[in-house]
Amino acid sequence: MRGRWIAFVLLLLAGLAPARAADEKPVPPKTLDELDRRVGETFAKLKIPGASIAVIENNQVVLTKAYGFADVGARKQATPDTVFRAGSISKSFVGVAVMMLVEEGKLDLNAKLADLAPEIKFVNPWEATDPVRLVHLMEHTTGFDDIRFSHYLLDGKDMPLKQAIDLYGPYVSRWKPGTYPAYSNAPPVIAAYIVEKVSGQSWADFTRTRIFEPLGMTSAHWVRAPEIEARLSKSYRSDGVTEEPYVDIPGKPAGSLNVTPGDLAKFALMMLGRGTYNGKTLLKPESVDRIETPQSTLASRSGLKLGYGLGTLALPREKGVFHGHDGGIDGFLSTYLYEPSRGAGLVAMVNIPKGEALEVMELIVSYLERDWPKPTPLPVAQDPQALDKLTGIYKQAAPRVQMVAPLEEFLGTQNVRIENGKLLIEGVERIPVGSLVFQRIDRAAPTAVFVPTAAGAEMLTATGARRQVSQFEVIAKGAFVILYALCLAVSLLYFIVWFISLFLGRLSERGGLLVRAIPFLTILALPAFLMTFLMTLGDESWESLITLGTPSTTAMAIYGLSLSVPILGAFSLFEALAARYETPILTRTLALANGALALIAATYLWQFGWVGLKTWI
Repeated sequence: MRGRWIAFVLLLLAGLAPARAADEKPVPPKTLDELDRRVGETFAKLKIPGASIAVIENNQVVLTKAYGFADVGARKQATPDTVFRAGSISKSFVGVAVMMLVEEGKLDLNAKLADLAPEIKFVNPWEATDPVRLVHLMEHTTGFDDIRFSHYLLDGKDMPLKQAIDLYGPYVSRWKPGTYPAYSNAPPVIAAYIVEKVSGQSWADFTRTRIFEPLGMTSAHWVRAPEIEARLSKSYRSDGVTEEPYVDIPGKPAGSLNVTPGDLAKFALMMLGRGTYNGKTLLKPESVDRIETPQSTLASRSGLKLGYGLGTLALPREKGVFHGHDGGIDGFLSTYLYEPSRGAGLVAMVNIPKGEALEVMELIVSYLERDWPKPTPLPVAQDPQALDKLTGIYKQAAPRVQMVAPLEEFLGTQNVRIENGKLLIEGVERIPVGSLVFQRIDRAAPTAVFVPTAAGAEMLTATGARRQVSQFEVIAKGAFVILYALCLAVSLLYFIVWFISLFLGRLSERGGLLVRAIPFLTILALPAFLMTFLMTLGDESWESLITLGTPSTTAMAIYGLSLSVPILGAFSLFEALAARYETPILTRTLALANGALALIAATYLWQFGWVGLKTWI
């Protein structure tokens, strides 16, 4: 669960889409022995302390293997019986639990949250016409913000789910529910709480008696139970040596599952068996289909049939469409995937927060797909004028984490253009397979659909939405960045000149110190704020969460620097307007320009709450 924000930041800073490493195409291993060898070599190359995998072919596990150490200090080898933390893979079990109760007639996916749990307080400006429903909790379409840094620090041992839900609030729909997906950790916890209310069992008892025991998942526990204590792997920071602490998170259904890859593979086999595994039926086939198919998004209503389902995410690969989920918590990263039409799948779990470990997932997928026929998309003719209207820059319309929305807006933009009559997104050709529905030539299913609006087109994908940016906004933002960089460069060079003059005692006769020092500090305030915040975000350690989630020295510095942007901007403008007549024109111009740029930046940041940013709240 905690690893989800780490992975999000890493992907954001790398400029990658949520689908992860989609352009990686390893040469497929031809045999299981070759796959085993190359997986081990990959883990060794990436310096992964410990890992374990399970590979499924023809609806059966054909390989379970562990690599490295479960405890580096004690040199304790990892084995197939080693337990790892699965993180947000936990959410898949919420989807199954909900659908069990739907089959029994005890729940309705379209039931209103306000009716199911009136004790849970939330704000939805569209509640009268578009209420928050149970399905929205599962498909991440409530519009609720994700949990904040401070929430990851909460001790949730033995905490009731209702208390965890209260701590994770407040809940506010940022757009009309049932429109855009935006991943959030809290809504699945609310859904699990509803399972508790309807079933009369605790979440742990329901999943144990209804899912874990029927599937034979003996290692599966939501807490650090005595039964698995000796088998639980330790986890490490990215250095592979420093241990990460085990944290009992409050929202256990969202990310606290402990399990071996072999037992998690049984869950995947149940999904491959369309609800049945080893003679035990948990769900009807149509319920499994519903779990895998999103229905509450604008994208799904516009022709895109893949995305966040009820606790699963569909990931089209080159030859097949896999379903599953990633997870991360306390230094662990995990993934499980399965391809229903091929009876294939995988589980991979590591005890270090290195996103590069997902190279192994790509390697296993390439092995599974090695002999599958490659589907050929059938192009559907499009109106050339309609295509032309889609070109331009697209920015994030549904940020997952509101606190870092400006980063998503700037770093998460995508370019759409037409080249030789073909539509390209970020330089990759997309084939039209429906009305404004597009599929990558190297993917087995469509991945994007465009919806024209009065304000410009929206590009909807499996995991989010982007909005077309107007030419004016593109030019204005580009011009601002160029002007800011120019003023920063001139200010740095001019600093050398006036500092020498200060040393020689000549500034008093040329306007004084303040008219130079304040504009200089002004132009530095914004980059200092951004660099401090980004560098802290990019440190994927437990300490970084403590830094951002508490009023630490660094968090207070981020708060102070964010306030300094408008304050110094105002002072810089004042110094420019109040400068004495002997002040050189360059000094006045810099003071005026730096102050104006700082106030423009502050106005933009203010709408995202970045003026006086308190990361610990």
